[in-house]
Amino acid sequence: MSIASEHIDRLLPQTQCRQCGYQGCSPYAQALSRGEAAINLCTPGGATVIRDLAQLLNVPVLPPADPLKAEQPKAIAVIDEAECIGCTACIKACPVDAILGATKQMHTVISNECSGCELCIEPCPVDCISMQPVQEHWLPRARQLAEKPQDERFAAATQANARFQHRTARLQRLQCEKEQQLHARQQKTAIAATPTTKSASSINPAALIAKAMAKAQTQQLQRRVPDNQDSFQQQQIAKAQEQASYRRAMRDLQYGSEQQKADALVWLRLYKQQRESQQ
Repeated sequence: MSIASEHIDRLLPQTQCRQCGYQGCSPYAQALSRGEAAINLCTPGGATVIRDLAQLLNVPVLPPADPLKAEQPKAIAVIDEAECIGCTACIKACPVDAILGATKQMHTVISNECSGCELCIEPCPVDCISMQPVQEHWLPRARQLAEKPQDERFAAATQANARFQHRTARLQRLQCEKEQQLHARQQKTAIAATPTTKSASSINPAALIAKAMAKAQTQQLQRRVPDNQDSFQQQQIAKAQEQASYRRAMRDLQYGSEQQKADALVWLRLYKQQRESQQ
């Protein structure tokens, strides 16, 4: 990373939200240092970051690229724990490890560590994650103590970046361990396949064929149970998705725009017809 991009990166909020169109704050800073990106793409940073970037890069101040989004209050993710199916999709998407949970177990958001990036919403298969507005001007809320209010911005960015770097290191460590295990298995397989000192005449082809057939039959029997489990899991996910769509339609019918209300009414009618036909 060049010196220029490092200076730029320090001005960004480090939420890693990708709303600028890049895969994080550092790639956006690098694009700015090369003159390949506009200074008004950071939605979480808003006018403050735009102004500082303009001063640093000696370019004119621009209005936010998404003014409506920039004017909205900061918000953190909240999981409807009663509807969560424990798929871990949101955990994998969170760039700052602010979601706790395990496979088939309820997930919850660490509210003080959430950076409000919204990356967990789209991958959720049952639409059980929403954004809750908060009063803070900068996220995450677990920022380091700042002596002055104007320093809260950089304290929050430092906290978010520390969480992001910790997650990156953890994923790299897990990937390294996975590669080591794979290499060990490959070596074991290679050793097992190494020809022994036995002569070709001592090998019994019929016995080898019988052993291979028995192993194939065992594997086929073992696969039946996971197949049934996968089918059951798919049914559960489909049921949860249908419930999520019903809740969303009811919400739009009550609080949505005219178009959303019309679409929700059409969906609910079709839903009622399908339910009646199944009875």
